[in-house]
Amino acid sequence: MPRPRVLVTVHVEFAGEKPAVALLEEAGLNAVHEYGGPHWDDERTRRKLAGCEAILAGNENFNAYTLEKADRLRIIARNGVGYDRVDLEACTERGIMVANTPGVMADAVADQAFALILALVRHIVSGDRNVKAEKYQVAVGEDLAALCLGLLGCGRIGTEVVRRAAGFKMRTLVCDPWVDAAKIAALGATSVSLGQLLQQSDVVSLHVPLTNDNQGMVNADFLSRMRPGSFLINTARGKLVDEGALIEALQSGRLAGAGLDCQATEPPQGVSLDLVRLDNVVAMPHSSSNTNAARKAMGMMAAREIIDCLEGRVPPHVLNREVLGG
Repeated sequence: MPRPRVLVTVHVEFAGEKPAVALLEEAGLNAVHEYGGPHWDDERTRRKLAGCEAILAGNENFNAYTLEKADRLRIIARNGVGYDRVDLEACTERGIMVANTPGVMADAVADQAFALILALVRHIVSGDRNVKAEKYQVAVGEDLAALCLGLLGCGRIGTEVVRRAAGFKMRTLVCDPWVDAAKIAALGATSVSLGQLLQQSDVVSLHVPLTNDNQGMVNADFLSRMRPGSFLINTARGKLVDEGALIEALQSGRLAGAGLDCQATEPPQGVSLDLVRLDNVVAMPHSSSNTNAARKAMGMMAAREIIDCLEGRVPPHVLNREVLGG
């Protein structure tokens, strides 16, 4: 009897070894590693899913079209937290579980958020460019301890950002209606409304998942309510931001700068490209979780979710629990 086929489309090789692939193979599965990269298109996804029992997935789109030939697919295990490219309803209709890997990338993303904050507040990028160009201009920055940090969202990643902010002695505000104010206070932060957060924060950092309801939530009105001269940090999803409105806020001087690990189009094109080319923007190629420790942990967790499913157990992080019935 042939072994169940598992397609692995993410980077899972570390120091010449592929621990997630090895774990799948040890469980008696036929793990086929074919790194997709950023240019894996829908047609390729549609073709490659035929005959697969599972996929350890990256940023592929999973919808009615790409799933059309997935005649044996039982689980999509996302190598990450976000699932905005997965049509949960379409997966549920086909009886396909969708799982993700929460928690294991929280440290990496929180570190990146602070890397972007420091790069902006202390003029790291422009300072580097000036020194290399023999322009020894010294820009005036600010102590993080003198600034107020506002977090939109306080899940696993947001929690780690709060902990890091405490180390920098920052005053921290949190807007998250899903997290109890007492829990936020226990972290050393203060629970506030969105209006209070925007009015008081010198740095606003986004830590919410992308949904149909919040796409473009950082719009002209949102930006107009931020403190003059403040900074926006986005390590979540690019489409949370109305990029045209952000360009206007940055060019007008309303905002001092933006640190963007993600853009609405990746790689940046059109408005996204115009945005990342601004001098007061520090942009990264959606790499906040791209550390060896985080990637290895994510791959291993996704592999265990696949093994659970194919061995008849319910994985711990199923996103469309309706597919389980009962």
